[in-house]
Amino acid sequence: MQRFAHMPYKISGWQPTPPKVLLEALKIAEVSDDDLVFDLGCGDGRVVVRAARYFGARAIGVDLDRSLLQASRRRIVHRGVEHLATVRYQSMLAVPDLHRATVVFLFLPQPVVNRLRPILLSRCQKGTRIVSVASSFYNWTPDKQVILKAMQTLWWIGLWYV
Repeated sequence: MQRFAHMPYKISGWQPTPPKVLLEALKIAEVSDDDLVFDLGCGDGRVVVRAARYFGARAIGVDLDRSLLQASRRRIVHRGVEHLATVRYQSMLAVPDLHRATVVFLFLPQPVVNRLRPILLSRCQKGTRIVSVASSFYNWTPDKQVILKAMQTLWWIGLWYV
């Protein structure tokens, strides 16, 4: 069966990003209140909430798991960041307003990150910061990288500029 980018389908499972790791990733990306952060595959919304709550950034999360999106919406309301953070049911491969992003957050499997590279390069504006946890882009050297220990595991974080 052939799939098209405009047709939502799940391409990745979900695993929560440890709080220490996602905060470090947002710091490496130098997120501020001037930013619009997109979290592709936002899961339970912890990245959009922390980007809004701790950095004052506007944040948009996209995911195809309706139950995780409900959890995201509850988290957004519970943390009082509805004026800055939102989530929506949408494929990460077909975000029509990705050009608005100043930061894109990824915690996705390697094959998905590689699949997103041409989309990010064609749709994001020059200067957009891409921050990825645990997966790198094939044949694209990060501008910054950090290894962090959290939950007794070493976590790799990379940052690229479009």
